[in-house]
Amino acid sequence: MSFVKAGTCRVGERYPKKGEGVLRQTPGIKFQFIQGYCSTRRTIKLLCEIFGVSRSGYYTWLDRKPSQRDEDNEVLSDFLKEKIAEHRGIAGYRKLWLDAVANGFDCNKKRVQRLLQVFGYRSKACKRKFGVVKPRLIETRAPNYLNREFEVAKPNTVLVSDITQIRCKEGWQYLCVIIDLYSRKVVSWATSYINSSELVMKSLKQAWAERRPDGSELMFHSDQGTQYRSFEVLKWLTKRKVTVSMSRKGNCWDNACSESFFAQLKKEWFSNLEKLSRKEMTIQCRFYIDDYYNMVRRHGTLNGVSPITFESRI
Repeated sequence: MSFVKAGTCRVGERYPKKGEGVLRQTPGIKFQFIQGYCSTRRTIKLLCEIFGVSRSGYYTWLDRKPSQRDEDNEVLSDFLKEKIAEHRGIAGYRKLWLDAVANGFDCNKKRVQRLLQVFGYRSKACKRKFGVVKPRLIETRAPNYLNREFEVAKPNTVLVSDITQIRCKEGWQYLCVIIDLYSRKVVSWATSYINSSELVMKSLKQAWAERRPDGSELMFHSDQGTQYRSFEVLKWLTKRKVTVSMSRKGNCWDNACSESFFAQLKKEWFSNLEKLSRKEMTIQCRFYIDDYYNMVRRHGTLNGVSPITFESRI
């Protein structure tokens, strides 16, 4: 038997990229992958050569009676496919495993990961892109009172905020979010084609209308961007007796929760979309934040539940 190296193919044939993770699996897993992708005898022969298994072994495997484990795997696979559709293809195997356990399946992460490899699933992701904006110098800077204490005991204790930029057809569109550290819920957000203090003010007013916090017991943390250091924003917060905290200059880890949210937004959502208009971008933000992130997406720091589910347990 002649073997074909991984990553190569014969003339007129295409090497299946989704099989890359299967090359290191057991023969049974390879047979399942071949069964899912073969269409002709020639395809079966080629895939058997690629995966280093015999055709006779494959046909013997096809004729076997399914075991209880096989039947359980089929039920679990059907469930995972339903959840993949619900998550729109952006959930990884860890979050799909949490979904499975929450729905009564007795399985571990490796089993879920293996089944996902069998039917060629990969969560959608992209490399993060960075943009640098030099802030206009303003003397007013607050200390870093938060000091990376990201775990809080109750809601409306610490709100963190940040702004990111997303390229649209007409140019940049800016997104400002405010997150409650207790539940990681995005309590308010706003978009604008201008990165200004008005964008922050819009988000702040929405947050106060949504949460109605006691300002004297609240900390508001952000970076040192000019939008947050503006006279308008600081006056508004001070009037409500809010403790203002700011990250140290050039230290993104001081506002890691906001940074992490934007990373997930771009990786899970916008990386999978064509370039949008500003209006379309705002619509997608509403869908991701209000309908998916807050309501459905399981959060690792919340014991595998969504922000709204976590808050409902208070």
